[in-house]
Amino acid sequence: MGYAVSRVVLTGATGQVGRATITALIERGPEPTALVRSETTLEGCVTVSKWLASNEAVAAIRRAEIIVHLAGTLNPPDHDYERANIVPAARVAKNLDPARVRRLIFLSYVGASEQSPNPYLAAKARTERLLTETGVPVTIFRCTHIIGSPDRPGPTAGNLLLDGKRAVTVLGSGRQRVAPVFLGDVVAALLVAMDSERSGTFDLQGPEEMSMDDLVRLLNWSDSVPIRHIPGPVSRLLRFIGPKLPGALIDVMLQDCRSERPTAAQAFGLSLTPLARVWGRDG
Repeated sequence: MGYAVSRVVLTGATGQVGRATITALIERGPEPTALVRSETTLEGCVTVSKWLASNEAVAAIRRAEIIVHLAGTLNPPDHDYERANIVPAARVAKNLDPARVRRLIFLSYVGASEQSPNPYLAAKARTERLLTETGVPVTIFRCTHIIGSPDRPGPTAGNLLLDGKRAVTVLGSGRQRVAPVFLGDVVAALLVAMDSERSGTFDLQGPEEMSMDDLVRLLNWSDSVPIRHIPGPVSRLLRFIGPKLPGALIDVMLQDCRSERPTAAQAFGLSLTPLARVWGRDG
């Protein structure tokens, strides 16, 4: 690795990607610094809790040579995408030292656009601009749905597992096209970007494209898993009833999740992992 891991600061460290990245960084050398919102201590790294209001977090950001910004969510508890996505990015941008930071890496989402009517996609794009305007070298990965392994599937895969339910619930027809990316490949991309001189925005998706229903079948190791489809118009009502899902999440799940230009793999020499191999469905 080109830079001391002790100078790597990572936000969103308790999320699916964050925890996996912290583990990978610890294996590579000295302790990284994890900035987390809750009162949590992560083993093997320096942990700064309540980082959005912490002077210790400000000091860590100012010392950082590499910042991996993962803070942000598609499903904030209060459905406030500004507070969940823009506020953390603004704190990073305000406090980093442009003379010290060698690379700023941000995990975004395919389709991010400030013109998007979807508040999540618009917030992701605004975050991209905020970080780019710092003037430091920035690498942005716009990812598709991120899927973990069977022992740690993550939130997206977890919601698509039968796991004792009568049927897996899928918003929409189930025919929407997806190209989900394996969690391990996302972590690999982040690590490679730390050592790379490449800046810019890169779409990162998995090597397989399939329908959402086919993804459900793959994750459940069954071609006959029962699937309950909720039509689009009814799905959009879920922002008002039941678990009251945010409208931005509903819209994302109803749409295709793939890229016309998946540039990350070639740009960074990534060997992408088929989910069928990870989930034992490769024959």
